[in-house]
Order: sequence, then C-alpha cells, then structure tokens
Amino acid sequence: MFAWIAENALTIITALVLGVAIGAAVFSLKREIKNKAGGCTGNCATCGMGCSEAKKK
Repeated sequence: MFAWIAENALTIITALVLGVAIGAAVFSLKREIKNKAGGCTGNCATCGMGCSEAKKK
C-alpha cells in the first residue's frame, strides 16, 4: 500500500490541491450569495425596494 502511495504521490497531492481550491471557491460563492440576499442585488427592474441606487442613476 505504501508503495502505491509513493508511486502516485504527485497525483494525490494534485487532487488534494484541486479539492481545496474548489472547496474554497464554493465557500466563497455561498458566502457572497448569503451576504447579498438581504441587500441590493443590482437588478432594479425586478426589485421594488426603491433603494437609493436607483435614484443615483
């Protein structure tokens, strides 16, 4: 088993790095969506909140 891990170490490390990168991207997107859920989304045509962003334009 150790021989297999040693032979495939580069592949295993690459897979771990890609997994961490994908996990960080998903976490970042989820946090961004959560933070924007209660505020202005920038789509004033469907908003109806009468925010100050629409008045600036």
